[in-house]
Amino acid sequence: MHEKVFAGLFVVLFLHVFTARAQSVEAYAGHKRVGVDLMWFKNFKNSKDERTPFLFFSRNRASTDYHNAPTAFGSTNAISYNFKSGVGIVAVGSFLNAGFTPKAGIQLVKMKGDFLFFGWLVADLKKQGNLDLFGMFRWQPHLNTQWRVFSQVELFPVYSPSSSFWNLTQRLRLGIRHRAWAAGGMADFNQAGKDDFVNAHNIGGFLRHEF
Repeated sequence: MHEKVFAGLFVVLFLHVFTARAQSVEAYAGHKRVGVDLMWFKNFKNSKDERTPFLFFSRNRASTDYHNAPTAFGSTNAISYNFKSGVGIVAVGSFLNAGFTPKAGIQLVKMKGDFLFFGWLVADLKKQGNLDLFGMFRWQPHLNTQWRVFSQVELFPVYSPSSSFWNLTQRLRLGIRHRAWAAGGMADFNQAGKDDFVNAHNIGGFLRHEF
């Protein structure tokens, strides 16, 4: 019952935020899969239009292969309360093809100059659930007044204690950014298994725009 209530709250919030523009939209095409990635990352504001410690994070990814296979879809939506140190407590709602999963845990956000780190350690709020460790590192140093390097690394290991099963995902982006546009090369890797791991990868290019 609590999962239905949790899911309902996230659906209402997601539909409310979806009426606004995404902060970033990425389209990518690799040698095996093509997809889109929409991301929001914004603090709630109070009645005085000031940022509050509450942060909303939303990410929606969809991809398919070149053989008309069913689309892989994932929507992650999170609300967190963040202290001045960057540490916070977070509630996460994950919508996948297999259904809805509520999660909770701790979060860390660090922004300094051209560097950004966003990550969390969360656990599924159900029996025999998973442990998720997510980290996104982004570095965008200036080349001149209008051009930057765009580099981003994501690490996303998921562990199932009940079965000792691992699902490990790494995403790499490296390119050039001009004002709100960025483009370059991409590489996604995945390893899944317990003792013998099945490996998959997708290498190609990306185009990204920030609003």
